[in-house]
Amino acid sequence: MKKGSVTFIAGVLTGALMFGGTAAFAGGIVANPSADRVFVNGQPIQADVYKIGGANYFKLRDIAAAVNFGVEYDPESTRVLIDTSKPYDETAQPASSSPSQPMSVDEMRAEVIRLVNAERIKAGLPELTVLPALADCAQAKADDMKANNYYGHTSPVYGTPGEMVRSFVPNAVAVGENLAPGTGSPEEAFAGWLDPEHYANIISVRYNHTGGGVIAGADGKFWWVLDLAQLP
Repeated sequence: MKKGSVTFIAGVLTGALMFGGTAAFAGGIVANPSADRVFVNGQPIQADVYKIGGANYFKLRDIAAAVNFGVEYDPESTRVLIDTSKPYDETAQPASSSPSQPMSVDEMRAEVIRLVNAERIKAGLPELTVLPALADCAQAKADDMKANNYYGHTSPVYGTPGEMVRSFVPNAVAVGENLAPGTGSPEEAFAGWLDPEHYANIISVRYNHTGGGVIAGADGKFWWVLDLAQLP
């Protein structure tokens, strides 16, 4: 086994890691992205790897695609269905026809931060730690933009991002803020932050903490806030 590779452990969080591309939740535990890699017969494969309590977990679908066996998930019976007599089918849907549940606000906030941290890992940087007070600040900013019908970094209530963040996190040394209006998903919000100015905040070496906020507008689209801070 090569250094940094991942052995095939039974680490599927039912349904979430098998089919989802978002942050996985099980029993209140968040699966954080890992930079470790999966090897099949000595060859690296494309697989999303997650770290929980020091152990590596990955999506069963990624392994099924690499090894070529059939896999489905039935959310009604909470069963993972593996059929080695069938080839892998990337178009296969969950066995149940039950509609998927929309993400909660907390899940959307967690997902956009997962995307940010995954990008930092790709850039060789440490992940940002979610600070509850900074998350409260970001959510307050999202609520404030909707309540006061504006979009911008300076709030008529809280002032500049620096003033607002320090009202929630007094010991913040440096402060950054990314905003994204009118998007339908965390992925769309994150994609809007890949321009040079917003991306510079995401991969800045000075920030070590973050918090996210999101609120639905009247048109059903979401307004996003990502606050970043350097704490001593």
